[in-house]
Amino acid sequence: MGLFHKEENDTNYVEARNRIIMEQLADDDTRASKLVDLLKNGNPLVLNFKKLDIMACNKLLAFFAGATYAIGGKTIKINETSYLFARLEDFQDGSLNEFLESI
Repeated sequence: MGLFHKEENDTNYVEARNRIIMEQLADDDTRASKLVDLLKNGNPLVLNFKKLDIMACNKLLAFFAGATYAIGGKTIKINETSYLFARLEDFQDGSLNEFLESI
């Protein structure tokens, strides 16, 4: 039990998989910035890039991957069009790994 461990009786703690925000992306820089703010505040993102043209897809994928890297997070490719972006601490409870295994 370390200094930053969540106590089992901490009623305010929500598993990372229950904080996931899933979104079909549009080429909208304002929305992308808001999603990065949510990521920084502890909401893992599952983003689908399918409806974007190649230029918008590359731009936004680089933006989210860069933001995730900047906060010391992790980017995981789910399939050809979807990615998970999360902080490393969001993987500690194991629920994100369970989520990934279930899809």
